[in-house]
Amino acid sequence: MFKTNLRAAIVALAVLCAPSVASAETVILVFDLDRAIALSKAGKSMAKQLETQASKVRKDAEKGAKELQDKAAKLREQQKLMAPEALKSKVEELQLQDLELRQDVNERTQAIQAGGQRAAQQVIKVAEQQLSDISKERKADIVLRRQAVFFAGPTTDVTNELVKRLDKKLKSVNVTPIAAKKAKK
Repeated sequence: MFKTNLRAAIVALAVLCAPSVASAETVILVFDLDRAIALSKAGKSMAKQLETQASKVRKDAEKGAKELQDKAAKLREQQKLMAPEALKSKVEELQLQDLELRQDVNERTQAIQAGGQRAAQQVIKVAEQQLSDISKERKADIVLRRQAVFFAGPTTDVTNELVKRLDKKLKSVNVTPIAAKKAKK
């Protein structure tokens, strides 16, 4: 009788001490940060500003290229009337203007990209905080980027929830081009 009671007590103790199946279940969440940013109001605002700024640079570049083409056409018309040294000087001047135009377009494009990266970092910072809040609320054990997962069910993907929270916290973000510092000579 004592052995039976001892066995029963050991089995009961083992059952009480063993973790339950429900509490041992791992909670995994998946998110797609790029998609969340692209779908958010701040991300759309950022994309619109970047496109507007890039479009202005393209238009200015086209205008500058057209002016250079017009100057080159005039020079071709006048080349027979000019001395070889004067012609060479004018050609070099046009080449220098072309180089300056290309450099200006390149610098402005890089400044826009740098401004876009800074704005994206602001959105990412807010997204990371919101993602942290979501993971705490859902008591997640693991949070993974969507790109690292082969398959995830709709209940584990929190991208849409992240977009909603981003929209509440950040309606827009300002994209200001950041010019590279000139190298000292």
